[in-house]
Order: sequence, then C-alpha cells, then structure tokens
Amino acid sequence: MDITFQIDDDEFEQNQKELIKKTLKIEDAEIQEALSKIGKASLTEYLTMLVEGGMPSRADEAKQDRLLYLIESYFCDSLPTESQISTIFQLTQSQSKTLLKNTVSRFRNKLDEVLANTMKSVLGDAEHSNQIFLVVISSDVVKDELNMLITQNEPTFKPITKRKGSAGQYEISEDSHALLCRVLGLNDVE
Repeated sequence: MDITFQIDDDEFEQNQKELIKKTLKIEDAEIQEALSKIGKASLTEYLTMLVEGGMPSRADEAKQDRLLYLIESYFCDSLPTESQISTIFQLTQSQSKTLLKNTVSRFRNKLDEVLANTMKSVLGDAEHSNQIFLVVISSDVVKDELNMLITQNEPTFKPITKRKGSAGQYEISEDSHALLCRVLGLNDVE
C-alpha cells in the first residue's frame, strides 16, 4: 500500500512543520516520507477498526494498537525507544516503557521479527573489552528481552548489567554474549 500526501502550505503551517521535525528528529526533506508512513499507520488502524469489529474498548489497548501500526509502518525494522515513544505519544518515560512492554507482549507474534532485528542490532554494535562486551542499549524493554533470552537458555549465566558511570552503556559477559549470538543466529564477534 502506497500512501502519499501533498503538503499544502495553507493547511500545514511552518510552525507545525517545525514541531513535526522536532518530534520525529527529521529534516525538511524527510517530512513527506515520514508523514506518508504515519498516514499508512493511521489508515491501517482505521481499516482494522472497520473490518475487524470496531475500536478496542480500553484506552491502553488503543494506544498499543496505534504503537503497533507505527512500528510496522514508520519504524519498520526496529522497535522505537521509550524516549521516542514519550515524544510521539507525549507520555512520561515510565508510561512509554509500560506501553512498549505491553505492546511487545500483546503482539509478540507480529513483532517477533522486529524485536529480533532490534536485539541483533544491539549485539552487532557490541565492542569487546577486557573479557566483556560493551553495548549501548537505549531501551529498557530491549535489555529486559535480552536478559530473558539469557535466563530462558542458560539461567546460570550472568545477565546484562549497566556499566557504572554510564547513562546507557551495558556490560555483557563473554558467555552470555556468545549465547545471545547463538540464539539470535548471529556469528559470535571475536
């Protein structure tokens, strides 16, 4: 499905464009494509409502549905961070974490590939240093999912832990890193 919009300056004022650019962290040249992707998410939401029996009865479910459609249409191959969700949905960091966690849980089958791609991306950027791997993880939900994989497959292995003195850098033991690479189908980084 190809959704496009013609942005008319009469209907879309400069201050609105600036807010969109700030919220989505994009440049002028990216506005058209971003709005088309968001439009596709919106249309998918409405089509689902029309075809599959209406809107969810709970506000939380409606937010989860909306986030699912944005992940599928706008974010595509990776999960958004809690910070991105906070900005787009105008929620607190804690509310965003809960929304992302509940959305991943509720739509696990639909988001399985996106979640795996996100975890692979984190592991792919790992740097080996002094018998540990250092990674930047921008989402608590992704960290929790990686730790769940460790616990499910080798409960005696060390979980991912925050590096002292760092805002978003984490340490992964060599054995846990090798396990995660194996489980996610990545070649182990030496």
